[in-house]
Amino acid sequence: MSGWPAARQEPGEEQAGGTKTVYSPLELRRGLQTSRNVSGYHYYFISSPLHFLLAVNMAIRHGDARSIAVISSRIESNAKLLGEVISRDGQVFCDVLTLESGPGRGQGSKARQRKKRMKVLRDYLAERPAAKIFTGSDRHVEFQYAMHVARQHDAAVEGIYLDDGLHTYLGSRRMHSFQHKYGDALLKKLYYGSWWKNPVILGTSGWISEVYAVFPQLVHPVYREMGKTVLPFDSRYFETPEFEHMSRALAEVAGIDRAALGEIDFVLLLTHEQHYADTWAHTERMMRILGARCPPERIAIKAHPRSQLLAELRNRYPRAVHLDNRVGFELLLPFLREDCVFLADISSSLFTVKWLQPKQRAIAIEVPHPTIEHYRGELHALFRKMDIEQLSYDALESELSKETPGG
Repeated sequence: MSGWPAARQEPGEEQAGGTKTVYSPLELRRGLQTSRNVSGYHYYFISSPLHFLLAVNMAIRHGDARSIAVISSRIESNAKLLGEVISRDGQVFCDVLTLESGPGRGQGSKARQRKKRMKVLRDYLAERPAAKIFTGSDRHVEFQYAMHVARQHDAAVEGIYLDDGLHTYLGSRRMHSFQHKYGDALLKKLYYGSWWKNPVILGTSGWISEVYAVFPQLVHPVYREMGKTVLPFDSRYFETPEFEHMSRALAEVAGIDRAALGEIDFVLLLTHEQHYADTWAHTERMMRILGARCPPERIAIKAHPRSQLLAELRNRYPRAVHLDNRVGFELLLPFLREDCVFLADISSSLFTVKWLQPKQRAIAIEVPHPTIEHYRGELHALFRKMDIEQLSYDALESELSKETPGG
């Protein structure tokens, strides 16, 4: 079983006598009731498993601050799971606020629901003023509105972007278009208000001052060109007792079988089905290749968090291990063997694997993706710099045939 690197002691974490103050969940929640008399809170907008992983990392890093998780996932089941995990943990975040994902039956229009979410944020920030607001997407209107409201209470509130994956490194194919830079920006400012600040790519809006990246040296140059301060995450915070406690909470809520994960030889990470020219061709071929090397019970399949094919995946591959697609894949790494091989096509999980476990084998399979042909060359170069292998189906089959099954 692999483990995280050793944790680093951050300046300011120790108090007199070298003892770090640890608040119980009850003490933290009592602190919420007297927030007007204390410094501001750290808010973390979480809308994906990767956002959750990085938010936990940063909240532990800033252990002297009181952190609030704002769950804004558009997938109700994902939001529910994250909220349950955070509440069960009761240590890293002192409170969790779940924003309704959208209009449900009989709940009114999308605009009406957005107004409700904005009111929730406005009232919450009035009672618990912010010092910093973290997000993995400054394109989400709720984050921008929260910054607008928070700055009305304190002009020094900081907006901080947390790495959202490939977009942080490759940018967007629309980023230089007139419509994106000017047309959409004007329309949103007219619709939402003067507080809307259009991001060229995620993390570049006027609300953002700092960008935390998994590979800061490889981020798209637009961040530094726009004056953003680019900083590194510290993976050693995943070795802390706080993170271990959060992982246990996740395993309990999601029903993760740690023993089964320890038997896995291959993990197949799937991109959302809309990105494949043929929805099933890639999965079928990969399962045939991997199935020739080991039994299905030693192959894990991780669907995209927004996949609509979960039931069919289980029906097609009933003997494979199906990892909960609501769970941040990176949170499962400590439970997998060091010789486990990770395979994907354009999944951001490949480079988070290399970040957290540099010696772990990660392979990018070359699959036609109409939506990314615009930056295919940049993607190949990025993977090379991250030490991620890039193989065709035939090359993968040839490589695996040379190896002994099970390592």
